[in-house]
Amino acid sequence: MEPKVETPFKQLLTAVKMLTLAQKARLKKELTEPNSSSKDDNSSFIDMLLAGPVYTERQIRTIDENTKSIAKWRTKN
Repeated sequence: MEPKVETPFKQLLTAVKMLTLAQKARLKKELTEPNSSSKDDNSSFIDMLLAGPVYTERQIRTIDENTKSIAKWRTKN
């Protein structure tokens, strides 16, 4: 997540005027393309999730057994 900086409009305009033609073209492209950066954010988030840890079969069996044991305990009382 990027920090947000509040810049007065005049300062922002001055900074844009100092850009090179290539930088202005890139800025214009970034401003006109809908959510181009959010697609990158989503894909990196999906990649992070896919690369994350997963349960082993043994851990899943243990969780199932614990769930069944807790359900039995709850119905006895």
